[in-house]
Amino acid sequence: MKENDLWHYPRTELAQRYVEAMNIGLSSTLALFAPRRMGKTEFLRKDLRPAAEAAGYRVIYVSLWEAQDDPARALINAITNAASERNLLSKAASKIRGGPKITLTGGHLGMQAGISIGGEEAADESPKVTIQLGQSMRLLAEGKPSVLLLVDEVQMLADEKRFGPLVAALRSALDAYRDRIKAVFTGSSQDGLRLMFQKEKAPLYQFSQQLPFPALERAFVEHLLATYTHITKWKLDADRAWQAFEELDRVPLYFRSLMERLVLSASTDIPQALAQIQTEREDAAGYQAKWNALSPLDRAVLIQAADNGKIYGKEQRGYISAYLGIPGGATPIPTVQQAVKRLTTQGLVTRTGDHGTYAIEDPAFSAWMRANHAKP
Repeated sequence: MKENDLWHYPRTELAQRYVEAMNIGLSSTLALFAPRRMGKTEFLRKDLRPAAEAAGYRVIYVSLWEAQDDPARALINAITNAASERNLLSKAASKIRGGPKITLTGGHLGMQAGISIGGEEAADESPKVTIQLGQSMRLLAEGKPSVLLLVDEVQMLADEKRFGPLVAALRSALDAYRDRIKAVFTGSSQDGLRLMFQKEKAPLYQFSQQLPFPALERAFVEHLLATYTHITKWKLDADRAWQAFEELDRVPLYFRSLMERLVLSASTDIPQALAQIQTEREDAAGYQAKWNALSPLDRAVLIQAADNGKIYGKEQRGYISAYLGIPGGATPIPTVQQAVKRLTTQGLVTRTGDHGTYAIEDPAFSAWMRANHAKP
């Protein structure tokens, strides 16, 4: 059943481009990156999925963000359930699908994966989970039509110690059945995706084409303006609306909220609605509390990252010392490195290049910092 969402901006051409790339064998897997709230999930579910289904694919979608406590189980269940629907699973798969808790530990390429089923240790069954995953993928590949696996927020599996065996088994299956099973991964953490796809010993090292998910352009704003006019019969200033979109860091979720607020309040006052959305966004995200919890050193490093991304240069380290009130030159590089490690672990900054440049992971937090704690 097709969803009727007047506010949805269809990205049909982009979806078709990805489907065609897989159809012609140009790539069997893609990894799309964009920060959270930039429209990746909506694109997967409302654009890429219908485009793939129209091209004859059976689509399996799983969001790992919605299963943060147990992303491994969410992925396994999505795949085994899809195979079960086609009556392709064995009786053993039904046992896994029935809901026992699965815990993966350690190992290499799935051969040493320890598992706990139903709370009981089952060391002698250690390979069964990854074997079952491979079997389900094989059965899906043998059936018709071809399969497209959509894994949203795949960086939830970036912990190699916990999920390495599962990810390795997934890669092995996707390699073996690349002509019959395609995959699109999305991620909102550059650092998480780097650990999964660029770390030399990671199971997905150099496995997928990694592409930035394109930001929405003015056509998106014009579509929402047309929807507003369709509902209210009023018109809004297109240039002012585009400016508001930019002030919201071109985050589609926030701009859509702004437009919905204008409809519900029967208003054409974009600046007022924009101020309300910005306040609510900052309050919900807890930026001030997040800032207050940081050490002065970490704050100074964040300011540098928001300013120009350069952190380790002598000039930047001199600013850090000045911010901390420490006379006598630049903060030592090892001290800055420790701060960067902390901030990276917290998901606040991510490396953007090979020359020591960094960026704030959340563009909205970056904008809040520039507005409230800009470098003098």
